[in-house]
Formats: sequence, structure tokens, C-alpha cells
Amino acid sequence: MKKKPSFISSDLIIGLIISLVVIIGFLVQLSFFESLEYKFYDFRAKLRKSKGPSNKIVVVTIDDQSIANIGRWPWPRAYIAELIDKISSANPKVIGLNILFTEQDRNAGLDEIRRLKADFASLLFKTQSKLKSTKDRELLSSFLQNINIAEASIDNDTILYESIADSKIVVLPMFFTLGKPLSEDQAGEETPVLSTNTITSVVKESGKTPIPVLEGFMPVTPLDLFSEVSAGIGHSNLVSDSDGVIRRMSPVIKCNNKYYPSFALQLVSLYLGLNLDKVNLNPGKELSFGNAKIPLSSNNSMLIDFSGPTQTYQYNSVYDVLAEKIPPEVFKDKIILVGYMATGLTDLNVVPVGQNFPSTEIIANSIQNILEQKFIMQPSWSFTVELVTLIICALFITILLPKMKAKWGAIFTAILLIVVLVPSVYLFIYNGLWIKIFYPMFLLLFGYIVITSKRFLLTEKRKELVEAESIETNKMLGLSFQGQGMLDLAFEKFRKCPVDDAVKDLLYNLGLDFERKRQFNKAVSVYEHIKTADQKFKDIEERIKTLKAASEGMVVNAPGGKRSKGGDTVIMEGLANQVPTLGRYEIIKELGHGAMGTVYLGKDPKINRMVAIKTVRFDDDIPENEMKAVKERFFREAESAGNLSHPNIIRIFDAGEDYDVSYIAMELLEGEDLKNYCEKVNLFPIKEVVNILTRVADGLDYAHKLGVVHRDIKPANIMLLKDGSVRITDFGIARVMASSKTQTGTVLGTPSYMSPEQVAGKKVDGRADLFSFGVMLFEMLSGEKPFNGDSIATLIYQIANEKHPDIKSIRPEIPDCLVTVIDKALQKDPNNRYQNGKEIVDDLTACMSQIQ
Repeated sequence: MKKKPSFISSDLIIGLIISLVVIIGFLVQLSFFESLEYKFYDFRAKLRKSKGPSNKIVVVTIDDQSIANIGRWPWPRAYIAELIDKISSANPKVIGLNILFTEQDRNAGLDEIRRLKADFASLLFKTQSKLKSTKDRELLSSFLQNINIAEASIDNDTILYESIADSKIVVLPMFFTLGKPLSEDQAGEETPVLSTNTITSVVKESGKTPIPVLEGFMPVTPLDLFSEVSAGIGHSNLVSDSDGVIRRMSPVIKCNNKYYPSFALQLVSLYLGLNLDKVNLNPGKELSFGNAKIPLSSNNSMLIDFSGPTQTYQYNSVYDVLAEKIPPEVFKDKIILVGYMATGLTDLNVVPVGQNFPSTEIIANSIQNILEQKFIMQPSWSFTVELVTLIICALFITILLPKMKAKWGAIFTAILLIVVLVPSVYLFIYNGLWIKIFYPMFLLLFGYIVITSKRFLLTEKRKELVEAESIETNKMLGLSFQGQGMLDLAFEKFRKCPVDDAVKDLLYNLGLDFERKRQFNKAVSVYEHIKTADQKFKDIEERIKTLKAASEGMVVNAPGGKRSKGGDTVIMEGLANQVPTLGRYEIIKELGHGAMGTVYLGKDPKINRMVAIKTVRFDDDIPENEMKAVKERFFREAESAGNLSHPNIIRIFDAGEDYDVSYIAMELLEGEDLKNYCEKVNLFPIKEVVNILTRVADGLDYAHKLGVVHRDIKPANIMLLKDGSVRITDFGIARVMASSKTQTGTVLGTPSYMSPEQVAGKKVDGRADLFSFGVMLFEMLSGEKPFNGDSIATLIYQIANEKHPDIKSIRPEIPDCLVTVIDKALQKDPNNRYQNGKEIVDDLTACMSQIQ
């Protein structure tokens, strides 16, 4: 037994190792693979059609214009209070003030007034009893009142507190340090403000490990002064992926086993008129409130579907709001988001659709996603699809790819890449469904590159070994190929040998073989190769000149080729001493032309047997698809007839194709066909006709039993040999019924002898041959065809519909028994006809005794 190539098993191991590494990386989510998967995510996110900003969200920015007109940041909090008052007067639904006030306002003037107030109050208390004049006491009280007014006018915290309290729709941010605390002290205490801003409705499935929620500790909250009168607070933490890109928002953060909403979630819930007690958290699945639902990924985050690049939302400057340059209608019934945009104040982030993305605009995109209920999400079945896709790709590179050639490997790898890439990109762009595609794509590409590169290196090494083969080995291989007729391979081997005297002789003989096969250009190539070592070797100069002239200017016809105007095959002068060959057969002379090509007298030199060789050389202008069909038909003749062995059927010895000439070698017959004996002046005696056609019917019966239908029975295809024997010839349109190679609708045969089912283009069997046999019997007895139309259409109509004439009206001496045979053979319905040749043989044999 042959040992299987070791490289296939090694490729299998390599494919298995690569597959395991990628699958394990997928399961444990290695940061290297995940970062590359995120790049594909960003690519698809940029392809998603931008839906534009929501008209329910208005962004008010502390921008460079505001800083230039109002002053350096931080501003007195009275300006923020004035901003809240201006916006609140336009009746928005909710105001998100994304500015974290964690400390009291540091105001030296306020501190000094308060000290002065305290000192004055103490002084007033001490001196009030000594003041006798009421006017003096009133004057001091008025001064104290003015101090109180001055204190209130610069007490920015109180001013902001009153604005937040009066508005009742202001949401403030808070911030967590993400992760788990190292100690209980780090966790931080829950304040009353925090306790009123928690999500209490959390689904806990019994018997299942809860899906972890993003945790934080040490919450940084606004001053209690502000928090207590705000509409709510929510965390403003932005969490980036491993590559530093922000793609998601955490709707909740867990701290001390309590769940705190995000800044965006607080704003949307208040916009919808819902409190946090209406928010339900189902970890790992969804967060719902009212009719709104937020799909949660496996890490309880929400993927953000960005509306477009930075500044997709229109920025409204704080300065323009304070200067009342923006109409109140802009804010009415909207979500107002106030945040930093000024240079040096805002933190800029990288997101899938761009860089330098302000945090405030990320929050705005999150709010819009929740309001419009349009998300990017990983469906619950995504992991299964991703894993199955990986396994299919792993099986491909492990089992199938090592068995494929490089070309087909590349084609199938490309097809798999398209199958993986296109649906995932489509689902992401048009449905917002994220299916991870980097893992299978990496597995396919890397696996293909590694396996094909390894195979290429081994092939190159193997090629070097082949080129280093010994001269004697190449000579032996060349001679072997030449003996088998594979001349091109023989030349390839001889070219690897140095052109010494021995190789010159080998090459010269090879050139002669090319000449015999009429491959003159290749013969010239061989002789020119000899010239590189010896320009005077034998007669190569003369041969090269003659062969070039032949290939460039002369018309040379190989057997089966085109014929000259005179009708004879042209023999090229100067090469007449070379006997033309077809395969192993030597061509002696032309015998005639058949329906498909030329028939030659040939000789098999190995056994010294004379044969008839039927050839076809196909024209160059035949379309490739028709060329293939014609060749298949030609070799079907040999296929069907080559299996027949009967004394009344011609024998087929061989079939093949030499260069561009197809041929069949068959029994050489000495005799003539029956066509001449169908004329009235040459008719055989009735008894002789019956004797000949009985043997034809016997041959047809034999062929039909083997599943072969002739399809073209006629006198021209029946040979009467000199010794009196009969042969059925030209199975050129025969077919093997069992293989059904000729489909319904194909018409093959000679029209006058066709059966009704043949002219109708139906599937036929042996009974069609028996109808043609009946036509031939009628013609050989009467000298006339039973069906004679002026045109093909008329003839086909007669065959299909009209009854044949009474043969006795043409030749009265025909016995009734033969009339019966003819009538039954020419029945239109095959079921009413003879069912096999043996029935005809029996009837004709019985009829012989009645013939005089």
C-alpha cells in the first residue's frame, strides 16, 4: 500500500492547533483578539446609516464663547443658577446639569461679610442697651439688614440651591470609583441622598449565579444642599473597552449591594414621568421602565448606537442662553443637557465613529437610544452562532483545506470569508445586531496562510530534489514517457539532461515522433534544443527549415482534417518519408468519408493487423460547449459499440484522441452496403432479402438486450461482405439506455427511416430500431420508401400520422407473411409494434418456407 503523504497529517495537526488557540481565545476573550474584534465593530459602526440627532434633546454647552464673554472657569455659581432659571422658564421636561458640585463655594468676600456681620451683631448686642435714641437703634438695625442683603447677594451656593429647588426638574451627576473596594472603609456610607436614588426592583433568578453588574465604591456626590432639592442624581461614569474606546454605557452601577442609575437613565425616566420605583432590572437581559426597555449585554452594559460624528447635536452656548439669544421654544418639553465643551474643560473620548468626542455628547447619544428604543445589541443566540461558525471554519482548515489544491483552497476560503462577513455586516448595519466576526475570519485567513505557506515551502524543497535527480533517471523516465506516447513529458525529462551524443539521439528520435503526430512546432523546439549543443547534428537544419515552412505557409491535413479543393488529402512534400500515425496506428490510405469524418486504412504495427480508422478533427471555430458535445457523441459510438460482440455487428478495437484528432479503430470490412440494392433495377430476390435482414434483426436483438439502441438503421449502415456475411455498422448515434445520455427532445437519425417517437423528439428504445428495420424491409422489397414527402416537414408528418402504402400494390408477388411483418413493424404506437428483434427473426424464419 502507498503511504499517505505526511504533509496532510502535519497540516491537520497545524490546523487543529490554530483552531484550538482561536477557539480558546474566543471563549476566554483574550484582549488581543477582542481588540481586533472591536476594530471590526468600529468599521461596521461607521457604515451604519446616521439617523441624525433627536429633536427631543437640546445640548447647552459651556464653550469657548461663553468663557470669553463671562470669564474664566469656574464661574460664580450664580451664573449656573441664572442659567437654570432661564431654561426653566421655557418649561422643559427635565434639565441634566452635568456639572459636579462636590464642595462649597469658596468666596472670600462672603466669608468677610459673615465675619463682619458676626462682629457687628456682637457689638450691637453690647451697645443696644446704651443707645437711648430710637433713631440710633433703627439705624444700626438697618445696617445689619443691609449686611444680610449683601451676604445673600454673593452667597452663590444658596442662589444655586434656590434655583434647583424652584425648578424641581434638575438632575445632577455623581461619580464612582470603579471596581470592588479593598476594605469596608473604602466602600463608603450610604447617605439619605443615595438611598432615594436607587433601583429597588431587581430580578433574582433562584438556582442561578447572578450575572455581575459593574461595581463601584466611594461615591462622589453633589453637595447635600443641592442633592436634596434635585429631581434625582445619576452616575456619569463612562467605561471604555480594553482598547480605550467607549462603545457602551452602564445603565446601573452596584455599590454596597444597591443599584444606582446612570445620569442618562435618570433623565429619560423623569422625561417619561416615571420614578425609579418603576424601573425593573433583570441582570444580563434587560432594564425596563414603562414601555421602554434597554437590552443588556452579558456584562450588563448598553451598546451605544451613535447618531453620527462629534457635533451631530447642535450646541447652544450658555452665553447665548443668558443673553436670551435663543428662543424659549427651543427648550419647551425637551431634555436639556448642560455640560462642558470649552477647551481644557471637557474630557475628550474615542468612540467608534470618531475621536475627540465630548462626554456630554456621549450621554446625549445614550439618551436618544433609550428614547427611540434603537440599540446595538448582541442577541441571545449570538454566542451559539459565533461558536458554531468557529467550529465550521476549524473543520475546514483542519480537514478540508489540507486536501485541496492551492487554487481551490483560496476559492473556498474566500467563499467562507464572504459567508461569514456579509451576513454579519448586514445584520449590524441594518438591524443593529452584533455578531463577532473577527475570530472566524482570523482563523480562516491565518490558517490558510500558514498551511499554504508550509505546503509551498515543502513543494519548493521537493522541486529542488526533483531537479537534482540523476541524468540516467531522467533518461529512463523520458524513454518511458515516449514509449507511452506522452511526448511532452518525455521532452521535459530530456531537457534536464546535458545534451551529449546519447541525448542528441534521444532528442532526434523524439522530434521524429512529434513529426509523425503532426506537432511540427514542438518538433522544431526539440531540434532547436539540439542546436544549442550541436548545430550540425544530422539533418536538423533542413528539418527545422522544412517544418517552419509547413507550419507557417502550407496547408497540411492530418487524418480527419479539412480537405483540399480537389477532394484529396494533401501530403506535405519533404515529409513524405514519415509515415503519419494516429496513436499507435500507422495511416496507409484514405478509404472514404462517413457522416462524421474521414475513414482511413490503418495498421496496428504491434500485431500487424489492418484496421479501419474513423476520424474526426474538429474545426477551431466550433464553440467550446459544442466541441465538448460533439466529442462526447463521437466517443459514445465507441462506448456503445465496443461492448458488442456479435457476428452481424462490426467490431470496435480501440478509441482515442491523438493531439486534436479523435479516432475509432474498427474491423476492416471488404464488401458494400445495401444502399445500391434498394433501387428497383438492383433489387435482391425476395428470399435473399429475407435471409439478409433476418441476420440484421438477430444482431439488433443482441444489441437491444445489452441496452444499446442504434437509432440510425438504414441500408447504408448494413454491410454485405464478400463472403456473404452481414454487418451492422456506424453506431455513431447509438446510446446506452441505462445511462440516459440523450435526453428527451433530441432528434438523431436519418429522417426517412425514423420512427414516430424519434421525429417527435421523445425518448426511444429498441422498438425505434425495429420501425426503421420495417422501413428498410419495405424499401429492399419494393425499391421505394414507405414515406416520401416533398419536404422534411411533410415527411415527418407522414411518419407520425399516415399509414404506409400496401406493398402489394407495388410488388404483388410479395407473400402475405412479409406483408404482416411489415405492417407490424411499421405500427405508429411502439406498444403495437414488435417488442424485440427475436420476434421478427421468428416471423421471417417462418416466412422463408412460403417464399418461392
